[in-house]
Amino acid sequence: MGNKFLVSVANAILRDPNTLAGLAVGKTNITSSLTLAMAATEVRGGINNPLLYSYYHDRKAEFKIEEVTFSKNLLALNLGSTITNGNYSVVQSESLVLTAGVGYCTKTPLASVTAFLPNGTIQTVTPTAGSITISGGLGQKVDVVYTYTSGSSDQIVATSTTPPTLVDLTLIAEVRDETGIISDYLHINVPRYQVSGNYTLSLAANGVSQQALDGVALVSTSTDTSADYYFKTTWIPVSSTTVPASSIACTPTILTFSVALGKPQQKQMNVLAIRGGLYANASVTSSASYVRTSGCITISAGSNTGLVTAGSSFLAGESALFTVTYYDSVSGSLTDTFTATATA
Repeated sequence: MGNKFLVSVANAILRDPNTLAGLAVGKTNITSSLTLAMAATEVRGGINNPLLYSYYHDRKAEFKIEEVTFSKNLLALNLGSTITNGNYSVVQSESLVLTAGVGYCTKTPLASVTAFLPNGTIQTVTPTAGSITISGGLGQKVDVVYTYTSGSSDQIVATSTTPPTLVDLTLIAEVRDETGIISDYLHINVPRYQVSGNYTLSLAANGVSQQALDGVALVSTSTDTSADYYFKTTWIPVSSTTVPASSIACTPTILTFSVALGKPQQKQMNVLAIRGGLYANASVTSSASYVRTSGCITISAGSNTGLVTAGSSFLAGESALFTVTYYDSVSGSLTDTFTATATA
């Protein structure tokens, strides 16, 4: 197998952690990162105080996304707020060219208007239907500031008590082989991603603002017998491939049918691909073929199911030997056998 490379940045998908309804999609990220940290407590004792054992604890998984385009969503997530829409009181700043000291505001002021004159003086005046009169303003250009009611606008309120949002986060990145072709898609799913609430909006005269979303993974309860977890990482191949294996194993190696339990009967055979190293064994039951090589013809197995059937005429003492075959693209045809036997 050739070398593979994790390239560029990941797309980010944010969903409601309870309903899994989509909240936001980030496709213009400039960085996306996962950082794992763990604390260790050393246990030492004896002459020269050697290290006897290390107790590892406090695992922490941090994720950070930086986006080059401006999005209201990132600010709302950090504040734990929603984006509302309405008519709001906002501040207007504009420049007006006066005519005989009179100027006309582009919006309708709700209260007084403050004017900043070129000579550095400041005047606060009361508008009349949007027009203002500046003493000594003549035909000068002045800067004015006032409050008005906006039209339909989006708004986010930063409250003092609302915690940052908890979301379901998925990062999707490309894995390419040494020829540059995408071989897999890497999916990292964090069911409970707690946004940190740390947010910086930096504006520069010669740059484009960037936003960041960072936070930590909270533990999620497993739905099966496995341990609780922070996140799951899945490699999804672009094209359908067989599970690579060095050998296969039938489990159990002997299936027993009892005549006393009635006829016909069915039992499931499971086939595992032995991968070795850090790879757990994988089920290839539905990808294997099953052939009876000797014994009772009343006992059969589904060709790609592993479901073994003892027919309506099987008798105690009968048995059949089956050969299971699984094809691996590197190792070739891998085989194992199992026996199905009948008892009283």
